Amino acid sequence: MIQIKGLHKKFGKHHVVKDVNLTVEDGQVIAIIGPSGSGKSTLLRCIDFLETPQSGVIALDDFTVDVTKASKRDILYLRRNTAMVFQQFNLLKYKTAVENVMEGLVTVQKMNEKEARVTANTYLDHVGLHDRKDYYPRELSGGQQQRVGIARALALNPKVILFDEPTSALDPEMVGEVLAVIRAAAKEGRTMIIVSHEMSFVREIADRVVFFEEGSIVEEGTPEEVFRQPKNERTKQFLARVNLPFNYEI
Repeated sequence: MIQIKGLHKKFGKHHVVKDVNLTVEDGQVIAIIGPSGSGKSTLLRCIDFLETPQSGVIALDDFTVDVTKASKRDILYLRRNTAMVFQQFNLLKYKTAVENVMEGLVTVQKMNEKEARVTANTYLDHVGLHDRKDYYPRELSGGQQQRVGIARALALNPKVILFDEPTSALDPEMVGEVLAVIRAAAKEGRTMIIVSHEMSFVREIADRVVFFEEGSIVEEGTPEEVFRQPKNERTKQFLARVNLPFNYEI
C-alpha cells in the first residue's frame, strides 16, 4: 500500500501540488486525470523524489518518509520500490533493449549481470519484444521503445509502478500495443498509478479515478462515479471538453 499525506510542491512562487492526500491499496490501479499543467506528472515525480516536495509524508507499507527530513537512504528506498514509465521513454540510447532493462537491476538492485540478463529477457518476452532484445532505441518504433520502458519497470518488481502519460508521445497506431501491455500488468495485480488522457482506457482499467485541477484533488471515486455521476462542476466541464459525456452508459 502507498499513502500520500499533505504533499506540497512549489517551483518558486508556483504552487504545483497542494496538500494532496491519496491512498492506493495493494493491487489497485489509480488513474489521475485532469487538464494539462494541473500538476499530475509532478505529483508522480514527487513520489520517488525525481522532484523534491516541500512538505508531506509518503508511506510504502510500513516504511514512512517525512519529506522534510528525507535522508539519502529514505530516497533510495522509495526509488528501489517504485518504478516510473515516462512519457518520452527515457531509454539509454547507446544500450540495447535488453541492456536498458538490465540497467536498474544491476545499478539499483545490485543483481549480477548474468541474472539481470536472464530477468531482462524474460520481461522483454513478456511485453512481446524478445526478437528485439538486441536492438538499440533508434532501431525501435515509439511503441516498442515504450514497451521496453514498461519491461524495465516490471523487471524491478516494485511495490508501485508510476505511469506518466505513457501514450502521449506515440502515434495513434502505436497506442493500442502499449495499452495492451499495461492492461496485462493490471490483470497480474500490479499496483499502479497512471496519469493518462486516454479516457476510455482509464474507465476500463482503473479501480479509482482521481480528477486533478490546479494542483489539488477535486474529485475521486470509481470510474462509474466520476464519469457517469461527477459531483464537481469542473469535472463535468473537463469530461465534456474531452468529448466524453459524463452521463455515458457503462
